[in-house]
Parts: sequence; C-alpha cells; structure tokens
Amino acid sequence: MPFLRQLGPEDADALLGLTRRRRIRRAETILRAGAAGEEVVVVLDGRVKLIAYGADRREVVLALRGPGELLGEMAALAGQRRTATAGAVDDVEAGFLHADELRDYLHDHPDAALVMIRMLVRRLSEATRDVVDLATRDSVGRIAKRLLELAAEHGAPTDGGTRIELSLSQDELARWTGATRETVSRALRLMRQLGWVATDHRTVTVLDPAALRERVGEVL
Repeated sequence: MPFLRQLGPEDADALLGLTRRRRIRRAETILRAGAAGEEVVVVLDGRVKLIAYGADRREVVLALRGPGELLGEMAALAGQRRTATAGAVDDVEAGFLHADELRDYLHDHPDAALVMIRMLVRRLSEATRDVVDLATRDSVGRIAKRLLELAAEHGAPTDGGTRIELSLSQDELARWTGATRETVSRALRLMRQLGWVATDHRTVTVLDPAALRERVGEVL
C-alpha cells in the first residue's frame, strides 16, 4: 500500500499541505543520481521509474513508484547524495517538499514516522530479496517473477489473462531483471510457446500465472 494511503487523514492532509505541486512531462527527470538529497517528492498522479547505473553506465531499473509513494526520502533523511535517478513514466503530478520540512513533519507526526520506518524496512527487504534472486535464480525465473509482480501491481483483466498496463520493451525488461535483451527475447519466446504469456507491441499479457509461479519456485 502506498505511503500516503497508510497515513491517517490528519497526517496525510498535513503532509500534502507542505508540498509544492508541479507537473512533470513523460520521460522527464524528477530527481537525479548524485545530486544532494535536498528535496522529497510525493507522487500524486502517474508513475515514476527509479534507475541506477552500473559498470559501463549500464542502466538498471530498481523500482516503479505510483500515486501516494515517496521519492528521495532516504537521501533526505540520511543527508546523503542520491543513489538513483527518478524519471516520469507517464505525465506525473508531484508534490515537492524540502528535506528539513520532511524531518520536522515526522517529528510532529509520530504515527507517520512509524509508517515511514515500516516502509523503509519493506524496501530494504525487497532490495535484499532482489540480490538473492540475482544470485540464485536463472534468467527465466527472474523474468517470470518480474512479470508476476507487474501483473499484480499494474495489470488489467482481459479475456484469458492479465494485461500489464505498461509499455514495456525487451530492453526495459532486461534492465529490470539483470539480463541481456537477447536473454529476455529467448525467455519470452519460450513463455509464448508454453502458453504462459502473450506479447504484442511492447505489451505483455500473463495467461498462466500458476505456471509462472511454479517456474519462479525453481531455484537453480
């Protein structure tokens, strides 16, 4: 559940009252890796992609954040520079507040501070799980798991399956799973042949989630 929806009504209203709202166009950068963590962003509408860069500037997709989620809170709370770039996947409406304003808000709203702690613990657990998956699962298993997650969070029911409501290229899926584009292409071709998914013009429809879950359970 997004951070904002976990807050009580008074805490949520107080946080939103601190924000300065802006519209960000699709594909624009909202926060940049390496910059000082002086601002925090509340996503109000649209979706945002978090990206980090590895060796040879290889792009890695870390997460997708939607309405009600916070961006940049870790750098703001720790007083550190950002480790990821946030870019708008859709046209986004966002609320900006200064790091000092966030810290003062959490001091004055202890229930919100507890929600923040739980959110940070959950994100740390997710990051740990991703590291374990990268070390122990083969590429097909990692891709199957990511498709299940995307279908659950961004899926819409269709005849016979769940269509992932994202324009998702094979390059983007590769950056999200630590695989190459060629590996993703082979994995999707195998899944199509087995009847697990259908693909069409940057869209993926999950047809057999039970088969994908079974495949995800295979740790090699």
